[in-house]
Amino acid sequence: MITAVRMPESAEAAAEAAARGGRVMAGGTVVMAEVNTGPVADTELISLRHAGLSGITVNEGVARVGATTTFAELRSGLGFLSEAIRTLASPTIRNLATVGGNLFVPQPYGDFAVCLLALDATVEIAEGQETPIAEWNRRPGEIVTAVRFAVPREGTWFYHKAMRRKLNSAAIVTVAAVVDRDTVRVALGGVAPGPVRSPAAERVLRGQELTRDVLDAAGEAALADIDPRDDAYASAWYRRRVLPVHVRRAFQNEEA
Repeated sequence: MITAVRMPESAEAAAEAAARGGRVMAGGTVVMAEVNTGPVADTELISLRHAGLSGITVNEGVARVGATTTFAELRSGLGFLSEAIRTLASPTIRNLATVGGNLFVPQPYGDFAVCLLALDATVEIAEGQETPIAEWNRRPGEIVTAVRFAVPREGTWFYHKAMRRKLNSAAIVTVAAVVDRDTVRVALGGVAPGPVRSPAAERVLRGQELTRDVLDAAGEAALADIDPRDDAYASAWYRRRVLPVHVRRAFQNEEA
């Protein structure tokens, strides 16, 4: 049962409070839903609202996004992510949900982590460490302070999400990719316990024109890198069945 809410005014103070126990909360769209719908083991909430962790800066093509930056703010600040953010949740939730908080949301939700994997982002935490997102292990109570990534050149960023509803729905399949000269990164969501890169699809795409045949081959190759599960949104069989189609749609901007 929650008996206190702490509102530290710095990342360091938040980390100290988290080390003593308590549930860390950013926008509250996930944590408060849990608190309001059932018993929780924690007795304190540690709100990051006043910890000074929001904001977007871009310096020499590298963006740094503070952990408590909302998705509404991010959509306005980095236009290339607009379509991806539109699929994350309803407008109301995007006004509250934060970049850092979304990293702790498990698949088939937590789509922004798929984007960050494709962007080869790094995650900063309060202790001053910076870790590639592909190597970062999510730990409850850890204070994420920011994410950092290179902004892709125009025309090199691709994104597509298949879902049951237009808003506020978990992913059946999410595809995010950067293809630029020798750089090829394809990340997938909804098809494994966490976001995954697809080295098999990347090998097919590298150095190739993005024709229908190449994209179809990349989609088929991506099947080697997934481990889908059954859930209320889709079966593992269905996710395997439709993945190649959605890989192609990501690059051709096709609607589901």
